[in-house]
Amino acid sequence: MTMNVKQNERLRALTARLVLATGARSDEVFGVNAPLRVCPVGAHVDHQGGVVTGLTIDRSVMMAATPLPEPIFRIESLDFQGAVTVELTAAQPAPTGEWGDYARAAAGVLSARRRLDQGLYAVIGGDLAGAGLSSSAAVLICYVLGLARANRFDLPRRDVAALVQQAENSYIGVASGLLDQSIILFADKGHLTRVTVSDLSVERVSAHEGAPEITVVVAFSGITRALAGSGFNTRVEECHEAARILLDRGGRTAGRRPLLSEAGPELFDRFAAELPENLRRRAAHFFGERRRVIDGVEAWRGGDLTRFGELMSASGESSIRNYECGTPELVTLFELLRDTPGVYGARFSGAGFGGSCVALADPAAGEEIANAVSRGYAAAHPDAAANANCHLCTPAGAARFVGGDD
Repeated sequence: MTMNVKQNERLRALTARLVLATGARSDEVFGVNAPLRVCPVGAHVDHQGGVVTGLTIDRSVMMAATPLPEPIFRIESLDFQGAVTVELTAAQPAPTGEWGDYARAAAGVLSARRRLDQGLYAVIGGDLAGAGLSSSAAVLICYVLGLARANRFDLPRRDVAALVQQAENSYIGVASGLLDQSIILFADKGHLTRVTVSDLSVERVSAHEGAPEITVVVAFSGITRALAGSGFNTRVEECHEAARILLDRGGRTAGRRPLLSEAGPELFDRFAAELPENLRRRAAHFFGERRRVIDGVEAWRGGDLTRFGELMSASGESSIRNYECGTPELVTLFELLRDTPGVYGARFSGAGFGGSCVALADPAAGEEIANAVSRGYAAAHPDAAANANCHLCTPAGAARFVGGDD
């Protein structure tokens, strides 16, 4: 994954601050770059064992780090004040709701798996925090990869994905699935990454030769996203309850946390009318996304971005009507993007409780799209628009080590 000028500058800034704080030699410093991700189709289904798709973009979270001889993890941030110190051999304290929770979460799940005798001093910084582009997963990936490297052991990327999910579920308090970290860890530039969450199988789907280039438009609403305490966990529980009822109606045993992927579309078709209205909508979204992912992968493979965009926008509509997420600001951004010439398709990014909308667009129309959406949003939501912005991004690759001898 080639870094852009801004990312190279950030790595130099991170490294300079790290060297100033520690006196480390340049050959003792390594970097991790974890790109942010967008999900065109397959949203809100990873926690139910569904199939997701995604792309990474040339915006990222980046960390410069150097090993320490004692089991201490110390982090500074370019984006947040203060520093965080984590004892790697001690039980982690309760979450505080601050940015240091992610370091404690990563240390906790990794130290439960391997003894961490070596510590790490790191400086981290990133793009678009709180915009709903998986910056939290990217941060955790940086921490897990960095601590593993400092302790001289390799982790398969599937294990990294599982550890990041465990950190978010058990420590941060978000009932997330595997979408974010899987796309960040397995993406390949120029491909659509398809992940079957139930077994973490990955397919990198190339577009048909001659398929148009795309720009990824990220329209930030000006309202940051925090999933813990939002409606996110409630939606997840509703999906589990819908799965339990469908499995029960079908005469099948449901486990403690039944999944809609276990129920399958046949049971939904037979028993949808017996579900309470809110649960029926959640299940309808899940099984609709299942079909959209199948059709979307084929459209992408065939180079049909018009069809792919239609499916992406249909996913956005279902998020509003069936999954019932989306603030008024996000709904406005979605409609503006969807209806602007040059846009193939649009939807919320992330869970839809604040953050951004994203679109796939014709690069030649990118500036016009950004200007039109910014004008329309300012007219509809002048207060939020004061903190809103629009970014034109290009597809990227997977998380990797950068700098040093890599």
